[in-house]
Amino acid sequence: MDYDQLLDGCCEMGCRLLGCGAETHRVEDTVHRLCAAYQVDSEVFAIPNCLIVSVTDDAGRIHTRMRRAEVQGIDIEALEGYNALSRQLCANPPADPGEIALRADRVAAALRRYPLALILLGYFIGGLFFALFFSGGWQDALVAGVSGLLSGLCLVVLSRFQANFFIATLASAFVLAFSAYALAALGISVNIQAAITGAIMVLVPGLVFTNFMSDLLTGDILAGLSTFVRAVLTAGAIALGTGAAMALCLNLWALSGGSPGTVDYSPALYCLFAFLGCLGFCFPYNVQGVGGFLCCLGGALGWAVFLATRAVTGNPVYLPSLFAAVAVALYAEIMARLRKCPTTSYLVVSYFPLVPGFTIYQAMDYGIQGNTQLFIETFIRTFGIAGCIALGALVVSTAVRVIQHRPRRKGV
Repeated sequence: MDYDQLLDGCCEMGCRLLGCGAETHRVEDTVHRLCAAYQVDSEVFAIPNCLIVSVTDDAGRIHTRMRRAEVQGIDIEALEGYNALSRQLCANPPADPGEIALRADRVAAALRRYPLALILLGYFIGGLFFALFFSGGWQDALVAGVSGLLSGLCLVVLSRFQANFFIATLASAFVLAFSAYALAALGISVNIQAAITGAIMVLVPGLVFTNFMSDLLTGDILAGLSTFVRAVLTAGAIALGTGAAMALCLNLWALSGGSPGTVDYSPALYCLFAFLGCLGFCFPYNVQGVGGFLCCLGGALGWAVFLATRAVTGNPVYLPSLFAAVAVALYAEIMARLRKCPTTSYLVVSYFPLVPGFTIYQAMDYGIQGNTQLFIETFIRTFGIAGCIALGALVVSTAVRVIQHRPRRKGV
C-alpha cells in the first residue's frame, strides 16, 4: 500500500468537496470511508478551508497530510458529482490509490455549468420574487430584480478577479442599493425598503449563519466559529455597502423612502413566490436538471408549513421556523435517498425562505447606526431563528441515523 498516494487522493477528494460547499461532517465522513475501503485506520479533521488527514500503516507509523481548501462557493452539480464518485470508490476502490485524484479530475471535466446570462437571470429572478415574498408591490419587485442582477454581476466579476470576499460583498451591496435609489430618482414610484429587502437576498449570509448554528449543535466548535465569523463579516460588508450608497444617494437626489405600504397576498401566492424565489438561486448555485424543481418545491413546502404552524399556534416566528425546518429536512432526506445525492443539494436552496438573512443585515445596520437596543434585539432574534432551523435539521438527521443503525433482530 502506498500511503502517500492514499493520503493525496483522500485529501484531493476532501478539498474538492469543501470547495463546492459540502459540510465539514460530510467531508470527514467521506475521507473516513475512503480510508476504510482500503482497510486503513484514519483520523480526519476538517474546517471550512482546511483538511487534516492521518493514517496508520501496518507497522504502526502515522502518516499525515494537511491541505488548504480553496472555497469557491456553492456548486451543487459538483457536490453531487463528487459524492457519487466517493460512493463508487468506497464500493470498489481502485488497486492504485493514485487513481482517486485522476477520477476526480474526470468528474470535474464533465461538470455542467450555466452560462453567465443564466446566472444573472437567476439573480434577477431571486431579487424580484423575494421582494414579492416580503410583501412588496410589482414595481418594487422589478426594481429589486434589476438591483439584484447588477449586484450579482458585480459579485461575479470581482470573484473572477479573485477579490477578497469582504470587498466583493461590500462593492456588490453598494451597487445594489445605489441602483435601487437611482431607479427611484428616475421617477419610478417604488418602496425603497421593500426593493432593497428583496434584492439583498442575493447577498445575505443566512445559510452560512444557519450552518454555523448546526455546526455548534453537532459539536464542531472550530468549524462553527469559523463559519460564524464569515457570516458576521459578510453581514457587516452588506450593511456598510448599502449604508454608503444610501448616504451618497440622499445627498445627490431629494429622495424619500417611497410608499411605506405593503401588499398582503394570499398564503398560496406567498408559497408560489417562495418557489420562484428559490428558482433564482438554482442558477448561481449550479443546480442542474430536475433537481432545481425539487429544490424549489422544498422551499414552497417549508413556507406552507411555516404559515400553517403560525396560524395554528399563534407563535410569530420560532415554532413555525422549527416545524418548517423539520418538514424541509424530512423532504430533503427523502429526495436524497430517492435520487442518491446529498441532502445538502436540497437544503441549501429549500431553506432560503426560512433563513434569517435579512435580519442579519438589519442587526449589522443597527449596529453601524449606533442603535444598540435594536441591534441587540434583532441579533437575538436572528440567533433564535437560526437555532430553530438548525435544531429542526439536527432532529431529523439524528432520527435518520438512529433508524439506519438500529440493531436488527434475527429473522427480520
